Amino acid sequence: MTVTDASASTCFRSLASLLLKPPATIEVLPGDASIWIPDVAERSRSPFLFTENNLGVPEKELRRSYLFAVPMFSAARKASGFHALENSSNHIMSSMIQDLIDSSAVLILTNPAHQTALNARKHLIVRNLINTGQELEFTAALLSSRHCCKQGELWYHRRWLLQRIHPISSFPQGLVADEVPDSPNFYLPPNDLSVEINVVARACELYPRNYFGWTHRTICIQSALVPGVHSTTSDVFTEILPKEIISVMQWIESHVSDYSAVHHLARLTEDAESDSLPDNLLPMIEHALTLVRAFPEHETLWQYLRVFWNEMDVTTTFIASFVLPLQSTGMAEQENKARAVQHACHFLEWRNGKLK
Repeated sequence: MTVTDASASTCFRSLASLLLKPPATIEVLPGDASIWIPDVAERSRSPFLFTENNLGVPEKELRRSYLFAVPMFSAARKASGFHALENSSNHIMSSMIQDLIDSSAVLILTNPAHQTALNARKHLIVRNLINTGQELEFTAALLSSRHCCKQGELWYHRRWLLQRIHPISSFPQGLVADEVPDSPNFYLPPNDLSVEINVVARACELYPRNYFGWTHRTICIQSALVPGVHSTTSDVFTEILPKEIISVMQWIESHVSDYSAVHHLARLTEDAESDSLPDNLLPMIEHALTLVRAFPEHETLWQYLRVFWNEMDVTTTFIASFVLPLQSTGMAEQENKARAVQHACHFLEWRNGKLK
């Protein structure tokens, strides 16, 4: 092994070890380690920043580790063969499995849509060679990185883990997935639901309008509302949907262009049983009206208004006092004003179609 190979091997092993702790957050940093760790002696020990369980990975060092991981992953996957994983007590086989675990972790950080690496880890989890709970923590760390949190494959991998940890069929009530075909095939207890909501919220701050993150949140909320798993009269059950609606309303206030959040809200209200929804939707309507008046140039807010729209005094007044005057201004010179006029016209077309 040359000096260069030894250096790449050390870099790779150091990164794999840090990834599998796993850290609380991961951030890929521009440039190489010398920018972030000026001290040569310190950099020679590890080219990565690890402070208070937060991992910083210089992009150049990630690339070096990736190039080292690719042939290792291929060789370990071929040599071990999934049919031979049952004999993991063998020392050579155990080493190959560790190579597979380490290399797949680096491959996924570099390319979170790497299906072959994700599938390899699934096989290892099925054979109890990777702990499911630790893998859930690993994916949470990956999803704290901007370039990872926008990948649908990684969110799907996380749901696959949740299905293994919280399968519906394991509950004493005897409920099985076939009995609730329109529901997710796992159930999240309240504490676990809170964890998923926090993971999504962090990811959606990092990558705005994160469709895959919000889809994950929708599925998780639905999984907590699976009928028959718990008493529908319990406080925890009855509060899940109203709390989520309020939480998303607050999110939209500070993220007025997040159409994925509005889509999440629409799916929840469309799919929910009527007795799960709040008795009075007026606060949501008034909230949407207030935001549209404040930021009429944002199409997302007009879509938000449609989710809870209902013909009543307050909405009739809104049409007469705001939408019609806005529409009648015609083509405005200012770009924002022009967009607001266009959205108002489209909204009136939509409303008129509903009234027919």
